[in-house]
Amino acid sequence: MQDWLKKLFAEPQTLGIIVTSAAVGLFAGLAQGVVEKRHGGWGGFLRAVLTGIAVAVIVGLGIEGFVASETLRLAIVGGCAVVSEDIWMGLRTLGGTMRRDPFGFLVRVLDAIRGRDYSARRSGGAGITDPAPLHDEKGKP
Repeated sequence: MQDWLKKLFAEPQTLGIIVTSAAVGLFAGLAQGVVEKRHGGWGGFLRAVLTGIAVAVIVGLGIEGFVASETLRLAIVGGCAVVSEDIWMGLRTLGGTMRRDPFGFLVRVLDAIRGRDYSARRSGGAGITDPAPLHDEKGKP
């Protein structure tokens, strides 16, 4: 935490990035909050605004050194703030899955990286095994 404080006070553009990202997140969160208000009440409205701001600030700080153009950076931050609810729900789902079954989560991630279909796996008696190669009726691979 001390490094973030040093960076915040040593580099003035960091504070500007936080403020501009939070403003973009606030506007995106307000827009989403209007929709959430209709369906989720004031709690949904507040959650949408706070999630939009949090995701926007995190993304803004994350891409600070990688994106040189201010306009492109704000566009990326705005896009992420618009889909912030989906990002947040995805992270919550990943965390819950990882907490329930860490080994299975790791296997699914490795299958996704390798381009394999996890649902095609069959569980054997001793654990997870690779499925047999698929052949058509004539025996051609």
